[in-house]
Amino acid sequence: MVNGDRHVGLETCFNFRDVGGYATVDGRRVRWGSVYRSDSLHRLTDADLEAARALGLRTVIDLRSTAELDKHGRFAHADNVAFHHLPLFEADALPFKPFERPDDPEPPPGVDYVAIATSGRSSIAAAIQVIALGDHAVVFHCAAGKDRTGIVAALLLSSLGVPDEQIVADYHLSERAFRRAVAWAEQNDPEMVAEMTRVPEWALRAPKPVMQAFLEMLCERHGSIDGYLTDAGVEDHTLDALRARLLAS
Repeated sequence: MVNGDRHVGLETCFNFRDVGGYATVDGRRVRWGSVYRSDSLHRLTDADLEAARALGLRTVIDLRSTAELDKHGRFAHADNVAFHHLPLFEADALPFKPFERPDDPEPPPGVDYVAIATSGRSSIAAAIQVIALGDHAVVFHCAAGKDRTGIVAALLLSSLGVPDEQIVADYHLSERAFRRAVAWAEQNDPEMVAEMTRVPEWALRAPKPVMQAFLEMLCERHGSIDGYLTDAGVEDHTLDALRARLLAS
């Protein structure tokens, strides 16, 4: 069930939340229960899967690389759930400098996200189209539900008219998930713990300036977020369908 701060309580998924409820600049509101964002879904228990089914989820968009998908597996879906693998980058073609040491310096805010959004724009355009044309609840996810998922969530919400400060606040909510993820991993997944220790501390956070810089830099390059989406291949009728589906008066 979605609680008061939009997180969905699951046993093995820690950053699953509804992107509905946000007010837009023209006085409308994003519909609840239509689109969800999440960390990786491959660990879901039977109880988690039942909770997902209760949300009406019929479409899953996986933004992870092919290597991640092959290593960890995917959402254990039934025949009536559509699965779309739309990686924003592949492991052998990273658009950013990979982490090599826990003390690697943090890149300038927003730079890596702009690089991902640029290299992965065809997948982002496809994800927007899947969301726009669907008629059931959809979830899009990556590994931690913060970076790739945060990029798509920001672009989606911006295209719906949600102001930047709300988009930035939604991104920042990912920081709350890490405490639960670490606590679960320490009891259940030593490999996950080891992976976390190899990652710089700043990479586990979701600071507001990172998302704010990303939105500003993308607008500088493309004139607006809608301009970016158009350049990525999203057609006007798709954006019209997206708004018709996801906005309520």
